[in-house]
Amino acid sequence: MTSEKVLTEFTAIVRELLLQHDRADIPGLGTLKVESVLSAHELLDHGKFVVHPTSRRISFEENPAIESSPTLVPSLAAKLGVADERASEVLTLLVTEILSQVPVRIPELGTFTRSDDGLRFTANPDLAAAVSGIYTGLSSITVEHEIAPQPVQRRQRWPWAAAAMVVVAAGLYFITQGNNESNGPAEETAAISTPVIPDSAPTDSLTTVAIEDSVDQEPPTFPDPETEAGPETLSLDHEAGGYTLIVASFPEESTALEVAERYRNIYPDIPVGILRSSDSTNHRVAVGQAPTISEALDLKTKLNDLPPESWVLSIRDVGI
Repeated sequence: MTSEKVLTEFTAIVRELLLQHDRADIPGLGTLKVESVLSAHELLDHGKFVVHPTSRRISFEENPAIESSPTLVPSLAAKLGVADERASEVLTLLVTEILSQVPVRIPELGTFTRSDDGLRFTANPDLAAAVSGIYTGLSSITVEHEIAPQPVQRRQRWPWAAAAMVVVAAGLYFITQGNNESNGPAEETAAISTPVIPDSAPTDSLTTVAIEDSVDQEPPTFPDPETEAGPETLSLDHEAGGYTLIVASFPEESTALEVAERYRNIYPDIPVGILRSSDSTNHRVAVGQAPTISEALDLKTKLNDLPPESWVLSIRDVGI
């Protein structure tokens, strides 16, 4: 068992833990975890401030007191084909070697450095982009608030204008009322008319005809929402399994649903869903479904609107 093989398997497992569970506990070293940072603004000067966008990044908390990991050690033992005790010993030797070589860069994972505040970690650009998802490439912007010129104050004339408008409106009102009163009786006389009822038809027959007409009228019809529903959206088939493309992940389910709906509108013929391995992990937006990894990667090249950092995930490994 070479140290290079141990390092390769260790790197792959830590990457998978970060992308799947947003956390990786490393015995004797500390904890790597994914955290979401909401957008905020910072005031620089009067009328000038900086807007920082929403981001997702990997942070590191140094904690040599961590003695074991319920996920890292068993996964490393399975990859190396050894018992958990032996995998724990190998992991201890690897961590000791990493600490002795600080600053040290671990390919496909990141770089460990030491400062006055302790051990620090900087993620590899590819890993940072995969974790950031749709927030990749967003940068802070500086905004300068320009003070608009003050309008000329002319409010002193407004009360006089309002009073004049009230007087004119009152005069028009009284003139209109006078005209209406003079023309009222003639208009009422012309409007009153007596309906002519034939001698042969009794008075109550008119009521009967009106009722029959109202009964014979067909009731209004309303569209059935079920029959006029739009085309059924495609969802991931969890029983069929296979592989899908993860395009983004969010701690809030509402945000993940909005992004998933956006991709459903872009690709109406491609299944889209939300994947989550446990209650403590992020909601991942999944697009497409393929039986093999190679076919999933081919699908990624065909779908031009997917982010370049989209990655392949086994559907059976997580829930829906």
